[in-house]
Amino acid sequence: MSAVVSMPVVWPVVGRRSVAARRRDDLLGRVHLAVRLARRSLKSAVAAAEESSGGTSGEVPAKGGPEQPAALVLGKVVGEAAMLLRTTAPLRGEDETLDVESRLLAVQLVAQARGARVRERLCNDAGRALEHASAHLFLGDAGYPDEAFDRLLHDILDGEDACGPERLPNHQLECAWLDQIRRGRVDVEPIDEELLVATCIGWPLDVLGCSTLDLYMFTHVVMYASDMGRRAVPLPRPVEDILAEAEAGLAAALDADNFDLAAELLWTWPMLRQPWSAAAIFAFELLARVQDEHAFLPGPHYARWAGSPACGLAHEDVVMRTSYHATLVMGMLCAITLQPGAAPVSAERSVAIGRRIDGDLLDVLPPRAAVPRWQRDFAALDERERASLTSLCFSVWFRRAASANDIPRLRAALAATLEHDDCDGPSAHQALRRLQRITAIGRLQAESMASR
Repeated sequence: MSAVVSMPVVWPVVGRRSVAARRRDDLLGRVHLAVRLARRSLKSAVAAAEESSGGTSGEVPAKGGPEQPAALVLGKVVGEAAMLLRTTAPLRGEDETLDVESRLLAVQLVAQARGARVRERLCNDAGRALEHASAHLFLGDAGYPDEAFDRLLHDILDGEDACGPERLPNHQLECAWLDQIRRGRVDVEPIDEELLVATCIGWPLDVLGCSTLDLYMFTHVVMYASDMGRRAVPLPRPVEDILAEAEAGLAAALDADNFDLAAELLWTWPMLRQPWSAAAIFAFELLARVQDEHAFLPGPHYARWAGSPACGLAHEDVVMRTSYHATLVMGMLCAITLQPGAAPVSAERSVAIGRRIDGDLLDVLPPRAAVPRWQRDFAALDERERASLTSLCFSVWFRRAASANDIPRLRAALAATLEHDDCDGPSAHQALRRLQRITAIGRLQAESMASR
């Protein structure tokens, strides 16, 4: 029988300031960092757009390739910076410096969110009016309204039905959410349950084969449905299943050293108002350490371009092009985490320490050419801490074996979960179903050959 170790998490008082207070200051500092980088990135994107279009603040193409990382896209930076500003609005009054930086960001955003570029798109592409006006809506909800622009948007949206493109369910959900913000009803109306059922959280996530885009869509659905964690969500499936899939996706993101995606997946717990799992806490602390080492959170392409003389960009430009979004998402995550009851800690958790396989789970993971950061940090943990992260290791094991179509390792991982009594997760269930399909196909092939 496995030994069970109780691990209470207590925040003691150290001197005049508790650990909780210092943790809050740390989270506020990460939000502040995101706002500062958003301001610099917005300034850079505006300058590049004006240079590209002869001073008219037109859109700049996302150039990139073998010589340089992709340039910042002005419209994307504006929308995401406004979204960050909305997440910081509930923190107003918590930190004077953050308040000042947020107001300065708002001033920068106003001209871009309600300027000629946006008005032109509202005129020429009215079917996407809500998406084009999203930054304006976030600004207004964050305390920076514009009644004249509201009237313009009302005239466009509440008149004759505009032509528009076919939308995927997650985009339909986004538009419904933006319209609730526009009408001032987001605080009192739940998200449309029928729309939510049609999105990717309405059915099981393919944790063995899902793409990076699949996982980003998952995180966005959580954000739209929960209004960034501000309202309860009528989930179409048990929350335990959705959290287990988020954790398996988190394992995939960490194993790819994709800290940007990992930060977005982490907001699943606070946005759904659920206690953080041990794996989620481990991932958050890992991201915080990486951010502290760099003074920003590296994006998935940063390592390729950092220190590369061939790209011809200053380090600041490389950081903005490759890591602006990752740092912004980390700031959003921290801002949401600062809401009551959302902190990445558990009051108490029980950890089962069972038998190991060949001394350590790390020893039996399918190898990778480059050892990811999570694996190095995991190796530094003590036995009790490692035991709490067994499911994370198994998720990585299943994912690596499935990606390589390595059937023997897939079978070995499934056998190991049974030995560790850890076979209830989505990775194990989907691995079993895959092996059953392989067996069925093999049987069909054998029958076909025998009949010849």
